[in-house]
Amino acid sequence: MVLLSYVLRSRMCTSMRVFAAPLLFTASACLLLAGCQRIADVSGTVRVDGKPAKGLIVVFDPGATDAPRGVATTGGDGGYTVRRLGPGAKLGVPVGTYAVKVMADTDNPGAPRIPASYASGSTLSFEVKGSGNVFDIDISTK
Repeated sequence: MVLLSYVLRSRMCTSMRVFAAPLLFTASACLLLAGCQRIADVSGTVRVDGKPAKGLIVVFDPGATDAPRGVATTGGDGGYTVRRLGPGAKLGVPVGTYAVKVMADTDNPGAPRIPASYASGSTLSFEVKGSGNVFDIDISTK
């Protein structure tokens, strides 16, 4: 009887270990990956001299970090939504501080001309947080 009880318990424990180990590993991996790069949506509107600007490229550059860059093209209403560069070009960028550059899309002849200082040497910088990341950019050509 004691032997039967021992066998049943050991089989039960082995079954539980076999089931629990992968589950624990998967849960740990998910938590670890989620904590590494918290992705947040980023959008806004670009205006040139007060008017919505179509055909501009907006780049969110994380600088020295290993986070991917975010890129967007402005639509007819000047609105943009940032997508990560890389496979799949998914929406949003990791939370963090970004240098922001704006330049005319050379493939879009209707894009407004803007000062080169918005592309190279730009002083625009935004802090991307967990939510509420709407960054409007006003450019003056005067």
